[in-house]
Amino acid sequence: MPALVELFRLGQVVVLSATLPFTAVAARGFRGTPFGRVVRPLVPITVAYLAIAATKVVAPAAATTASRAFGTLAVVLMAWTAMQAILLLSGRRAL
Repeated sequence: MPALVELFRLGQVVVLSATLPFTAVAARGFRGTPFGRVVRPLVPITVAYLAIAATKVVAPAAATTASRAFGTLAVVLMAWTAMQAILLLSGRRAL
């Protein structure tokens, strides 16, 4: 029987896999709008976290390097998304 941690990691892969189509639909639906700049990075952020979780499930030995690389990418994209949201909601970017 797999350890509880492995089950949670597998559950994380399943949930992120199910979330990916929704982020793609949102990014495509809001394309060309001011809010689209906020939603656009959600797809690569989800892919980065999915890659981290999948790497830990498939190859735990190689997970450290991959987790750092994908985690850095996800954090940078989240900072970009937060900056875009702040600019939009503060009124500094025209609607």
